[in-house]
Amino acid sequence: MADKKPPEDALNDLRSRVAKARGEGVQNSKPPETAASLAFRFGGEFGAAIIVGALLGYGADIFLHSQPWGLVIGLVLGFAAGVVNVVRVAQSYSQANPSDPNAPSIPDDDD
Repeated sequence: MADKKPPEDALNDLRSRVAKARGEGVQNSKPPETAASLAFRFGGEFGAAIIVGALLGYGADIFLHSQPWGLVIGLVLGFAAGVVNVVRVAQSYSQANPSDPNAPSIPDDDD
């Protein structure tokens, strides 16, 4: 009976065994995104920003009774936010997946 561990030690032991079985603590590098998934992400970011801008502009039109102007301004701001989001995603992808400096360059038309 003296060999029995206190409940806290048994719980910590169980947690460490579960973490070891799950492979936690091991750094798994996720594979780079495919071109299709990156294109869908660009489209989703851009489309969502335009839709949200349009909805907010339409809502402003309803409350302010300024019929076409809220929607127009919302679309323009949504377009700008969409461009910013796409640039941000492209920059984060470029930082996460740098190009290979030893890769052969593509010849130009003048070469």
